[in-house]
Amino acid sequence: MPKLVYTYFSPKGLMVSKNLSNSSRLVIVEAEKHGVKWKIIPGTQIVTLTYKGIERSYYHQLPSSTTAIAKYACNNKKITSNLLQQAGITVPRGFRIRRESDGDFLDTVFEYLKKPLVVKPSNGSWGDEVSVNITTKKKYLEAIELAFSNSNKKHAGVIIEEMFAGNEYRILLSREKVIGILNRIPANVVGDGESSIKRLIATRNKEDIRGTKGSDKSHLKICIDKSLHDYLTEQGLNISTVPKKGKQIFVRKVSNVSQGGEAIDCTDIAHPSVIKIALKAIRTIPGLSFAGIDFMTKDISKKQTKNSYVIIEINDTPGFDIHDYPYKGKNRHAAREFLYLIFPELKQNQ
Repeated sequence: MPKLVYTYFSPKGLMVSKNLSNSSRLVIVEAEKHGVKWKIIPGTQIVTLTYKGIERSYYHQLPSSTTAIAKYACNNKKITSNLLQQAGITVPRGFRIRRESDGDFLDTVFEYLKKPLVVKPSNGSWGDEVSVNITTKKKYLEAIELAFSNSNKKHAGVIIEEMFAGNEYRILLSREKVIGILNRIPANVVGDGESSIKRLIATRNKEDIRGTKGSDKSHLKICIDKSLHDYLTEQGLNISTVPKKGKQIFVRKVSNVSQGGEAIDCTDIAHPSVIKIALKAIRTIPGLSFAGIDFMTKDISKKQTKNSYVIIEINDTPGFDIHDYPYKGKNRHAAREFLYLIFPELKQNQ
């Protein structure tokens, strides 16, 4: 199926806006397989599906069954954290600050929390403007300024949290079942003893699974930017460094696939306690029918304890093409599961 686009109305008529996300496109592919008719409503980013005369819709990866309350809760990471904490689910200790927060409050937060810290926009996505491993006051204040640059809204907030030491996973699920679990690994290269980091990145970017934002690929290419240069400098490296053969070099701190990371399916090795915690978490958010949970743990194959894991955040519009096309591992048919969530009767007919 070719790329699909949203449109908008202008004085010149209906104009092309931007491409549907790859996940949304995959739902349409699946809909056609099941005999479900679809249309993108002109001037909107709403996709309407019709099956046996019944119409239901979704927006990006947000099904119409998810309520406004759920979106309100998920759009503010601190509200999500509060709901999870009150349900007995482990979350990082942290605080939300506002633009008007004074220096004394910022100092108090910095001194109160155990280092290292994570600083991120309260309503951010794609891993943009997220700073990790913050240990000094100078880096802390710089990270806050960066996080606020994510939004020009007057009441935009920034989350300051204690950083958890463990592996990061994305759990995709509905209120009834876990669909897939991925280990997200930060963008990296592996030395061959001859190539520079710059050349190794170029080779990584040629992988068929990688594309640019808005493409039909589940993984994005590694972008060489200031953040990448800065992280290499922290490691005593630069873009011209030639790593030893077999040496893995991480070029990003964050693990987001949108930043060039890799998604490795590990659904089959997750301990049942992980499934139990994830289902409890999604059911804690009123009206949330479909979600992606950012989950960190010291060992996903072992029974989870209060101190062995944390839930970082819950995304109400998760990209799920990485579950259908992981960097390594099984296809979990997430687009099909999303379609079944909208039309449960389709599953009953299989």
